[in-house]
Amino acid sequence: MRALRPDRLRARPPAARPPRMNPLPNDEEARVLLRKIVEGQAYRQLMLCNIRGHGIKFLPELEDKIAYAERLALSLRQFREIQRLYAELCGGDVISAVRSRMERIPYPSSRMELAVCLFLCMRAERAALSAYVDSSATGFAAIARTRLEIPPPGDLPRDAAFVEFCGDASNRPHAQQMVNRWLAICLVSLGRPDSPGDARAVALGLRTRHVADIVLEFLGGLAGFLEACALVLPDAATLGIELPSGLGAAARRS
Repeated sequence: MRALRPDRLRARPPAARPPRMNPLPNDEEARVLLRKIVEGQAYRQLMLCNIRGHGIKFLPELEDKIAYAERLALSLRQFREIQRLYAELCGGDVISAVRSRMERIPYPSSRMELAVCLFLCMRAERAALSAYVDSSATGFAAIARTRLEIPPPGDLPRDAAFVEFCGDASNRPHAQQMVNRWLAICLVSLGRPDSPGDARAVALGLRTRHVADIVLEFLGGLAGFLEACALVLPDAATLGIELPSGLGAAARRS
């Protein structure tokens, strides 16, 4: 497996901002694209909620369980705005819209896996939301800003169990498998780079950056974590997913 170099990943500068729209766009193309964008955020946010709910059982301390439950309750309350916006947008139920995708998401099987999957999923969600704070769809921009008010994860998982687990070299192959598993899930949640819909979302001002740039920022921010754990950033073939062309160039230079 040829590792990529997260410290060498570079994203393009943000796209120029087009004129601002109403809370919901009026033309049909923009509404269809925004519906898919809202479904993507619903998927990422519900994934985090479900993982937190499942993962409470791995936490031995009562205070840790309470902290997880409080974060879960906050995320679920904020999810009401996603539901409301989606209903206004197309008259549908966003939970029903993403249910089949949600059913394919695995759950962590240990405290170590919980630590790494929450760390990666939280960082992926923030990378995605950062491209919407100046969205021309001001209703969704407000949702993005609210979510980003939550304190961000640091450069390492809050639960030190995973980093400590990686301190033993014999544990690292299993740790790398866990990282690969959740990294692939997170990258899929960010969308497909260089698709026609991706280009149009930026052109219409629904998003200020392309998916490729969001992916590059997300992966580039993992350098300290991977170094601390003596792990590597896997390539696209290992993950079994499509990655931006910039990652291929980084791999060739490494």
